[in-house]
Amino acid sequence: MKQGVALGVMQSGKNIFLTGQAGSGKTYILNKYVDYLRAREIEPTITASTGIAATHIGGVTIHSWAATGIKSELSDYDIEILQEKQYLWKRFESAKVLILDEISMISPEHLDSIDRILRAFRFNAKPFGGLQVIFSGDFFQLPPVKKRGEHVDPEKRYAWHADVWQKLDLTICYLEEQHRQSGKSR
Repeated sequence: MKQGVALGVMQSGKNIFLTGQAGSGKTYILNKYVDYLRAREIEPTITASTGIAATHIGGVTIHSWAATGIKSELSDYDIEILQEKQYLWKRFESAKVLILDEISMISPEHLDSIDRILRAFRFNAKPFGGLQVIFSGDFFQLPPVKKRGEHVDPEKRYAWHADVWQKLDLTICYLEEQHRQSGKSR
């Protein structure tokens, strides 16, 4: 898929998994979509799985934004504690579009926890509380980070193993062209 087509699919309001090899323009398209949203006075929530990735796209870590901290899984009690924080109510109620870069580094448990938080705060049973979700990344580049000694079930290792992944009805936008070497993006 060409970059312009992927941008058009994002602009349609669908939930997206934007993927492609390094240099295919994923970050370029994310930035174009952010510009598109801001021109329409919609402030997107821009996050990434790591601090370095977040700085590259002008965002914050998903752990910070979703208030999960270092926990991968949250209990009902954990979510009740979060619901006592007024600033989180404002944050989650005002959100319209969630961009999550480097999705490949997010565990399925963490993705499901973020979904549960958003559904609880937004009083909306739809995945991610009804937000448009844009995941970006390449599962061939960076695997999820696990704590030392933590058992990894090969059947439940990646974000696509999360219960919410299938419910999102993601449109896959696979960028096929390489732009990094040529210095051009379309």
